[in-house]
Amino acid sequence: MRLKSFRVRNFRSIDDSGDIPVDAVTAMVGRNESGKTTLLKALHKFNPAGDEPINPQRDFPRDRYTRDFKNPEDWPFCSATFELTPSQRAHLHGLLGGEKPPTSVTCTRYYDADYLVEFEPEPTAGVVDPHPAIEALKQMAGKVRRFRKPADESEHAAFDEAKSQLIGAADKWSSELGGFADLRSEAGAEKLESLRREMNGISSPYTADVIEELLEVVEPTLEAAKIEPPIDQAEAYIIEQMPVFIYFENYGILDSAIYLPHFLRDEKAAPSPRTRTIHAMFQHVNLSAEEIAGLGREEADKLRHAGQAVTETAIQSDMKRLEERAIKLNSASLDITQRFGDWWSQRRHNIRYHADGDYFRIWVSDDRRPGVEIELEERSKGFQWFFSFYLVFLVESEEGHKDAILLLDEPGLHLHPTAQQELLTFFDDLATKNQLVYTTHSPFLIDANHLERVRPVVEDESGHSRISVGDWPPDRETIFPLQAAAGYAMVRGLFQNRDNLLVEGMVDYYLLSMFDQQCRAVGRQALPTEVYVVPVGGTKNMGGVASLFLGQNVRPLVLLDGDQAGQVRRDALLRDLYAGQASFVLMLSDVLGGDAETEDLVGPELFCSALNEATELGLELVADDHEAGSTPKIIEAAAARQGVTLPDGWKPRAALQVVRNWSANADYLPSEALDRAELVFAEIARRFG
Repeated sequence: MRLKSFRVRNFRSIDDSGDIPVDAVTAMVGRNESGKTTLLKALHKFNPAGDEPINPQRDFPRDRYTRDFKNPEDWPFCSATFELTPSQRAHLHGLLGGEKPPTSVTCTRYYDADYLVEFEPEPTAGVVDPHPAIEALKQMAGKVRRFRKPADESEHAAFDEAKSQLIGAADKWSSELGGFADLRSEAGAEKLESLRREMNGISSPYTADVIEELLEVVEPTLEAAKIEPPIDQAEAYIIEQMPVFIYFENYGILDSAIYLPHFLRDEKAAPSPRTRTIHAMFQHVNLSAEEIAGLGREEADKLRHAGQAVTETAIQSDMKRLEERAIKLNSASLDITQRFGDWWSQRRHNIRYHADGDYFRIWVSDDRRPGVEIELEERSKGFQWFFSFYLVFLVESEEGHKDAILLLDEPGLHLHPTAQQELLTFFDDLATKNQLVYTTHSPFLIDANHLERVRPVVEDESGHSRISVGDWPPDRETIFPLQAAAGYAMVRGLFQNRDNLLVEGMVDYYLLSMFDQQCRAVGRQALPTEVYVVPVGGTKNMGGVASLFLGQNVRPLVLLDGDQAGQVRRDALLRDLYAGQASFVLMLSDVLGGDAETEDLVGPELFCSALNEATELGLELVADDHEAGSTPKIIEAAAARQGVTLPDGWKPRAALQVVRNWSANADYLPSEALDRAELVFAEIARRFG
């Protein structure tokens, strides 16, 4: 199942993060102490791959612990919403007795470690109705009342007693079963069991037939009541299917020299990120630390220290154990070298595991000096991080027996900027099978081509963390990596002689990038490959950014909305920087007509639907709204008509939701939207010539 969003509540510095949308790759950006790590740790404890205890004393917000925390079952700390796969939906379809299965599920974990599972839409199947049994009791009582007395007067007393007893029992059980809305429960099954037992106990030759008819209804109802409710089965299935979360931080970097007795002591006493990584390495070797140490203990050495003669049997036993250890370590070395080589592309390395007595070491050589082995801790910090992370991922994802979601805290801090850029490509490759959420404050670990993946994390005035979804927060320290990433990409455009397209803001950037990728994927006209889209942060900045390019003898193409602000900026550019160069100022209205804005590529209905998903405003468009003009004006008209106040940043929030929906479903964009994008891309290509 695919993680769509998560929400953290009542966890350390976070009271309530709100829903945080998740893509295949999601980057959390923020200053130190903003709460990035806290978000990852809460998500990790939601369903960790390994043992990660929930500790309210450490994890519940400290300023509220004494006042609020009483019962752990009252306090949720993390919720995750998943999109179900077709096979999972098919399985739920069977569990729910053919009812239309849910498409998504939200699981919430509480401090007592239990989960609350909520389906969308919520199933209704599985109720065991008491009315058939009640009706059967009434019919039985009616038949008994119509019984004729036997001809033999000596049987009248017994007959009257049996008749009275059965009618009384029918009335009693009708009343008791009527107190149940659903008999599918332990109490309901016990009640039906008591009914059956009592009916069998009062059966007589006069009433046996009607009691048998009654039990033909009660028996299947009892069996149904005993079966675990379908909704409970569905919830158990979902919990079983949830992906595990693997968390990795820099503190888990592996040591190459490991003294086994100390590691065994530390692992039992107080497991740490580093002992966790060492444990993962031994798991990969398919040996425990005890076994490696045990295979290295020599009987001959013990005999010699005890002053005894070294026997041939002891020598052969030592040789056999040492040979077994060497073979296993050699096999594991070959395996890790091959598998790690598929991940690390900086250069080819040979990794060798070596054990000597109670010491375990890792030696690494590379293709530039193949005969020179260097201890792991003497290799670059970037290589050490990558290798350590790989071992944890390799082992814990296999132990989880399900697709893992990776949580990386400040990955690649020690990598060179170019290697950090390569790490982004690696993240994309990894995300084809494993969703990935990471924190960073490095601009080189932010993909300027996918700024929609970024979730800024900020600390409010009360010291609590919150997430900015849909727009960038005003805190300059938080958004510095985003600005630096965009600036770095722009500078590359300056000095790589690429064709640069200046757009007004992030909405234009998000939507043009999305349409470019989709048009290219389906063989339609896309942006020329040499064109780089540069968001300038508003029409007022267009002239200043254009001047930077013009100073390098690079004339970018300017794309402006057809609204009044765009028209004013066009006139200013044509009077000054672009005098005599009108072809390098393109208005969307020149292509799409009217007062078209970038949102018109998507269309008002789809954009409004995405806005409702992102904000739950519940806006509805009617025919009169479309008279307002462009898509933003249509939505503003609908909001005014319904008395709804549009929140700040509603355009980027809706645009981000459009991009997320498209990333989850390539068929999300209708053909008419792609038609409009093709027209714009064709005109851009024509103007660059």
